[in-house]
Amino acid sequence: MTGARFQRLGEKRSSRFLGFWLAFPAILCMAVVIAYPVIKGVAMSFTNMNLLRGGDGSFCGLANYRAMFKDPYFLLACRNTAIWTIANVAIQMALGIIAAVSLNGNAKGQGVYRTLIMIPWIVPSVVSALTWRWMFDWSNGIVNAALLKLGLIAAPVAWLGNTKTAMPAVVLASVWKGLPFVTMMLLAALQPIPKELYEAASIDGAGFWQTLTRITIPVIKRTIAVATVLTTIFTVNNFNAIWLMTQGGPLYRTEILFTYAYKIAFQKFNFGLAASISTVLFLLLSVFGVVYLYLMDKEEA
Repeated sequence: MTGARFQRLGEKRSSRFLGFWLAFPAILCMAVVIAYPVIKGVAMSFTNMNLLRGGDGSFCGLANYRAMFKDPYFLLACRNTAIWTIANVAIQMALGIIAAVSLNGNAKGQGVYRTLIMIPWIVPSVVSALTWRWMFDWSNGIVNAALLKLGLIAAPVAWLGNTKTAMPAVVLASVWKGLPFVTMMLLAALQPIPKELYEAASIDGAGFWQTLTRITIPVIKRTIAVATVLTTIFTVNNFNAIWLMTQGGPLYRTEILFTYAYKIAFQKFNFGLAASISTVLFLLLSVFGVVYLYLMDKEEA
């Protein structure tokens, strides 16, 4: 009996080692492609690596972090990042819930609508950003042409060059691109809900809002939480939309942490300071990553 038990233990240990060795190439690739650059970037944030000022990459402690938090443009980028993220997530989640509820049924043409709504997600982010930049163009953009035709504006508007309209314009482009992901994720969560629940609610006289708040949202609230975390991560990482449409302008009104770090690194060549900004951003996103893993583990449990 004891010998059989030891044999089973040995087989379990062998299977664990086998799984490890099978996964080892992927682990090694992840370590080289992801872990090493992250560690290198964090280490660089504690150096004076500045090519324009003769920084030799020697250790400088927390000097970059002190300079970063004293920089008014960094604080402005933090504010813009918060506005950019909150606006994107709030609009995408609200419209995503409405779109998912609308597509959750067996009405005629639902398959076509579900296919069409995925088009923005399929379009490459670079193509999407450049297309929206052309649409918002002051002289040749279709947005101004349509609004002038409808009589809603008296003269062309420089949507991406105006400090009041630049952020809403890039948020609109980002929402258009990210909405299909949220919609499909929530739609998948709505599919298992029994139709009898909605029929019973309809018989009891519940309207759309009551059905939404008392049946739909409570049932898929965990999926909504996961979608919110993922959308937050995607939005903070959405460098292409802002860089290709406004490059952080006008007057830093659309400057987010990613674009600011990019400018510090590749326009001012202060890699130490840029690395410190990237490290702060990495730590911030890691918090959302931990929340996502927690929600996924809870979902599986």
